[in-house]
Amino acid sequence: MRNTNIRLRATFLVGAMAALTLNAKPKHHHEAPDQDQIAIQSHIQLAGAPITGFIATQHYNRSYVYAERGAGNPVTLIDVTDTAHPVVVSEISMTAGSSALLSVAGTAAIMGQGPASKEVVPQSVSIMDFSDPAQPKVTRTFEGITALEKVSNGAVILLANKEGVWVLKQHFALDPKLEEEYAKEVVYAH
Repeated sequence: MRNTNIRLRATFLVGAMAALTLNAKPKHHHEAPDQDQIAIQSHIQLAGAPITGFIATQHYNRSYVYAERGAGNPVTLIDVTDTAHPVVVSEISMTAGSSALLSVAGTAAIMGQGPASKEVVPQSVSIMDFSDPAQPKVTRTFEGITALEKVSNGAVILLANKEGVWVLKQHFALDPKLEEEYAKEVVYAH
């Protein structure tokens, strides 16, 4: 009787696990957009002087950006590994006489003396949608942009204005024909 009870419980557990597995969906599965897009991934508010430039770098498996603010102002180190949740790691005061980052390598930087300040001419930057070539449209405009940098082979774009740092990310639509061919390959190759 006891063995039968254990077998019934085991059979029930295996069946329940199989049912859950068949109905389970990946936790982090993101559907690809049906058209190419550049979307706002996140935004960080930063106080202080306007950001005049970005320098991107890597350290181990982390992606960092040094945000420069010009002579006499601190440099902000931002971890952009998770583009949806960027983190300000630190504010680095420039040494006496330093006015610019010359080079960065992960968590190391070379600061040098240069012109007293970079002249920043704020500009407008717009995200355009050309999915209908006959009627292109502006989906978002950022005013007063003082710095722009492409990171991760251009997949991530950083913009800075008086509102802070905007992290934008490219999302490419999947080709339905290629997806169909891949699905057939997976099903029939195994």
